[in-house]
Amino acid sequence: MKKILSAFVVSSLVLLVTACNNAEEPQKKLTAGDLLDKSEQAMNSSLTSVSAHVVYDEYNGTVFDGDPEKTEKSGVNFDMNMDAFLDPMKVHRQVTVQPRGGEVWNMDIYDVGEQTIVADSREQGLRESETDPLKEAFGTLVSTTNPLVDLAKFKTFNDDFKLEAIGYDYVLKLSLDRDEFPRFKEIFPEVGPSEEGFLLIDRMEITIKINKKTSYVTGFNMYADMKTYSKGNSFKTRQKLNATYSYFNDIEDFTVPKEVTELVSR
Repeated sequence: MKKILSAFVVSSLVLLVTACNNAEEPQKKLTAGDLLDKSEQAMNSSLTSVSAHVVYDEYNGTVFDGDPEKTEKSGVNFDMNMDAFLDPMKVHRQVTVQPRGGEVWNMDIYDVGEQTIVADSREQGLRESETDPLKEAFGTLVSTTNPLVDLAKFKTFNDDFKLEAIGYDYVLKLSLDRDEFPRFKEIFPEVGPSEEGFLLIDRMEITIKINKKTSYVTGFNMYADMKTYSKGNSFKTRQKLNATYSYFNDIEDFTVPKEVTELVSR
């Protein structure tokens, strides 16, 4: 009986010491920087294919001399569906573009290895492009979202992101004010009004969704609503970008058209 009691006491002491050690050494709290690093590593090491849907909408309005009757409006809506195999690189992007007040046009883009082949409905035939045509047309932020989100672009904001756990995802949220926005403008110069002047930000938010289990990015959203005032004129810009990613490592293979293959093999 004494032996049983002694064993019980020893076991209790071991459990007590273990509990104390665990209390003294709590698990490190996950930070935004940790999560961005983990997601980037996961996508680089294990993601082989992905589908994406990216929508970009931009509105620009210029009011001259403070007179609403003297207003110029412009903008564009961009819609892209993409299937991407990452190693070796084989990407198919189907893009529809609707300029404000203009005619719809389309691009069919194939990325094969380091070569990009474009079919543009405004042109005849195919052409090889030395640069990403989406970056040329819509800027660096759109090109940063495909075929994957380039998370390295956002690490300068590690200490500014707010991290939440919502359902199956971790959600990183970034809100910028007028003092913080210049850092973002250096990375993505096409965001916000292009004209210099006194800047007012009504809303500037970035949201990145990262799956808890896989650490893959499942969604990226940007909303920017701001205006500048200069020499009696006001320049308003509203930009929205929504990207969703799915079918990780589970998309159907697609065949590159013969005419694209012929251009690539030259």
